[in-house]
Amino acid sequence: MAASDGERESQLRRIRDSRALRNSEVLKRLLDYLGREAIAGRADDLKEYRVGVEAFGKPEDYDPQLDSSVRVQAGKLRQKIDEYYRTEGLDDPILVDLPKGHYQLEFRPRDTEAPATVPAVRRYRTATAIVGVLLLVALSAGLGWMARGRVSDRSAVRWSPEMEALWAPFLNGQRPVLVTLGAPLFTKVGDWFFRDPAVNTWDNALKSEAVESLRRMAGSGTASPAFIYTGIGEAIGAFTLAKLFTTHGVDVSLHASNLLTWEDIHDHNVIFVGPAKYNVQMKDLPVSTDFVFMHSRVENLKPQPNEPRFFAEKRLPDGQLAEGHALVTRLPGLQRAGTILVLAATSTEGTRAAVEFVTRPEHAVGFVRFMHRVHGGIPPYFQAVVRVQYKSQTPLSIEQVAFHVLK
Repeated sequence: MAASDGERESQLRRIRDSRALRNSEVLKRLLDYLGREAIAGRADDLKEYRVGVEAFGKPEDYDPQLDSSVRVQAGKLRQKIDEYYRTEGLDDPILVDLPKGHYQLEFRPRDTEAPATVPAVRRYRTATAIVGVLLLVALSAGLGWMARGRVSDRSAVRWSPEMEALWAPFLNGQRPVLVTLGAPLFTKVGDWFFRDPAVNTWDNALKSEAVESLRRMAGSGTASPAFIYTGIGEAIGAFTLAKLFTTHGVDVSLHASNLLTWEDIHDHNVIFVGPAKYNVQMKDLPVSTDFVFMHSRVENLKPQPNEPRFFAEKRLPDGQLAEGHALVTRLPGLQRAGTILVLAATSTEGTRAAVEFVTRPEHAVGFVRFMHRVHGGIPPYFQAVVRVQYKSQTPLSIEQVAFHVLK
């Protein structure tokens, strides 16, 4: 039975007054606007331009192609609604959803036939994510073979002088090379696997109301961590690195991040593939950096002249990534012995692009020549921000947009 206008208004007030939106007047304003339009029956033709002008007061010459703020705020509101139903709204009678790529709120009564602990939309998204990551298992499992083998066609990678210089710390043979594949935390309950992007340690998972809801729904009293999946960008990146080193005759080993020990980091030149939330050891490295990931963007902690404070991503109306940023970070190893390289982004597509930037000669050669021209050579430790344009999750163009030498 469809919810009445009064019931929908009451549900919107509960979300608006919740802890999830407590400190965001912008998201409250957007929720109020989308709610009014939906209840009044005017939301069928809601477009990004109209939302920007009517909800945010943007000028009539506002161009959504140049200003992505409406899409960004809609994405944040979508996350906050999900957060609300994982916490305060577990037992609410009406579910509200903001589908990706749309600005029309959807209302529906909670299915009383199913357990009332996890919103139906959340169960669907979780199941869809599980199907996706299961498809990666075979690819991830094959990387170890690739890392131990040899590629007979040495022309597969063109080792120009610039490529040799860029990868010199990993080619000198003084320390073995270890590629660490980022493995995000999943929670296993019965036959269910659950991934909350905001939960990346087991301590936090044990405190998560969403995990508790899944446990109750599955009828199981036990929950356990699972680190057996990875993103497609991380998998492709690790495969690319293994091929790069084997064409140069360098032995390389591959570890899942959850199996990496500090002794491994101490004894190897390490390449982390994926962000710190997947490679949790990176958070405890005794180093500081100028660029860090903050949600879906890169934050510049020490902006140089003419540099922005943030490098934000852009998404298409259907939610697909159109533009994003990745980081290439080279750091000293533990006790300044050896080298650590981090190739990562806020998205799995971006991590793949970070790897391609330093492994494909058409990018790496220009990158090395830039460092020689501006800094007189390749600094021992540095960070580079690269901007990536995507089409159907595939990097189409990659360009360096910022570079800092790390002291």
